[in-house]
Amino acid sequence: MAKNDLIKNLKDYFILIKDLHKNVSDVETVQVINKELKSQIEQLSSTWFEQFAKTLIQSGLENEVLEKYNSAFKILLKLSGNNNRKTSYLAQFDSICKSFREDIIINMQINSVDRNTSVENKFNDEVVSMLDKISDKDDNEYLRESLGCWKYGFLKASIVLVWCAAMDRIHKVIEQKGFDKFNKVSEVMKTQTKGRFKNFNKTFNVQSINDLQMIFDSDILWILEGMEMIDSNQKTRLSSCFELRCHSGHPGDAPITKYNVLSCFSDIIEIILANPTFSISLK
Repeated sequence: MAKNDLIKNLKDYFILIKDLHKNVSDVETVQVINKELKSQIEQLSSTWFEQFAKTLIQSGLENEVLEKYNSAFKILLKLSGNNNRKTSYLAQFDSICKSFREDIIINMQINSVDRNTSVENKFNDEVVSMLDKISDKDDNEYLRESLGCWKYGFLKASIVLVWCAAMDRIHKVIEQKGFDKFNKVSEVMKTQTKGRFKNFNKTFNVQSINDLQMIFDSDILWILEGMEMIDSNQKTRLSSCFELRCHSGHPGDAPITKYNVLSCFSDIIEIILANPTFSISLK
């Protein structure tokens, strides 16, 4: 929520608080028994937790201040469920109204920091810092498109494309080293009866990039380890990136966050794109 919108909503909300405070003060009985009034208090309290509490902490409100109002609205929420004493309601309303404008509204007007924007800038700075390690980043079409998706918040697309950037580099390096070496390593791995590659049972006869593109990315990662271009830990991390790419490219409920994207960018850049092992010789 934008800062100006948040402040406007808080001002409107404070008006509702004061109106209900007055309505409770005007109650002539010892207990508040009016169902409509109790329903309005319940809605007011729920609105605090549903619309404001989380937004305010993200906007820089101190935890101590937030907890003060969380406590008051929680008590009001409980009171509204039964016929409770008017004085109990007024104690909470008095506490809220006494300092709401100073603690909440003025605090946001003076000190509000859009934490989402701050985090966004932090992420962007982290990505820029990582990209500086890649000598040929401007030549990688997939990487450029991935960054474009990142910029506009298309996180799943960004992960899919940065994985494409990694595989594009891997394919080119394998071609540079020679498809024969790739094929021979797959044959050697298949013969292993113990150790890490004992369950690898595939061989390949790659003669071109087109052939290589037909091989599953997961199999290529195994052979990269067999070629000693990556170690087992690096393969595990890249496999995690590949899993994230699959989650991003297929329907599912698993959330993709900027933390996921940043981790994926970091692993792919450090292990592949900025790694001298995967550099492409100039012709």
